Amino acid sequence: MFTPDTLREKTFLVTGGGSGLGRAMALGFARAGAKVAVLGRRPEPLQETVAAIQALGGVAAWASADVRDPASVAAAVDSLEAE
Repeated sequence: MFTPDTLREKTFLVTGGGSGLGRAMALGFARAGAKVAVLGRRPEPLQETVAAIQALGGVAAWASADVRDPASVAAAVDSLEAE
């Protein structure tokens, strides 16, 4: 549906990016050329999603946070922005 450069110059933050719909969206955004940051509670699935995006030639980063904790999310976003 989208060309590989449709989302070039865009960055997306996907919560729950380690599995299910979040992972599917992160991969889809990456296939359309976006940089992707994935956020979730469990590091291992997030790392797997980032590796899958990088294998496609995309740019991705991950951070672990519990979206129910605003301080945790703020710290994770700060770390992703620094990267």
